Amino acid sequence: MTTTAVVMHHGATADHRMFNAQVGPLLDAGYRVIVVDGRGHGQSRPMLQTPTIDDYAEDYLAVLDDRNIDQAVYVGQSLGGYVAQHAITRNPERCRALVVVGSTLISIPLSRLDAMALRATIPVFQLWPWKSLVRLTATSTARRTAAQAYMAECLISLGKRDFLRIWRAVNTSVSTIGFPPLPNDLPILWTHDQLNRPGFEGDPDYLIPAS
Repeated sequence: MTTTAVVMHHGATADHRMFNAQVGPLLDAGYRVIVVDGRGHGQSRPMLQTPTIDDYAEDYLAVLDDRNIDQAVYVGQSLGGYVAQHAITRNPERCRALVVVGSTLISIPLSRLDAMALRATIPVFQLWPWKSLVRLTATSTARRTAAQAYMAECLISLGKRDFLRIWRAVNTSVSTIGFPPLPNDLPILWTHDQLNRPGFEGDPDYLIPAS
């Protein structure tokens, strides 16, 4: 019997450690687990240019190719949820099931007001003092002290230039006209914390930061 692969993609500015709490139980349950560092994150650095959601989706599929995985369960948090959906629209037959944490459905058009608000974050973040932005981002994306420290560590390692590049990529994840729909027969689990908001990381409070 072929072992089912689970390929997990973190949210914007985080890295593969976001899923530390899930890797062990999944391995114990007999799954093959791949945790991805998206372009510009974690060990997938340095970032040479500003990516788009297309780049992240193609990278995601390239990971499957590199690991000789024909079909997998896709798991994505926030930006990772968008990456997984865009990867599915390219090669739907490669996704066995989808788990989304704190993202929205890419086929639903973003309202013009929400699109304007998302775009407006770029010039605001450009002007925001970096140390203050790190503190704000870390405390607004996690509640536990350990999780906030993990997010702050990720942000500091990125630096402001790459933070802005990643956030520009987030802006390409959704559209006012919507993207192609996901397959009707695809098993999907959508999960949201009560603090999750579209366009934001949500609350990665379930992670276990590496020591």
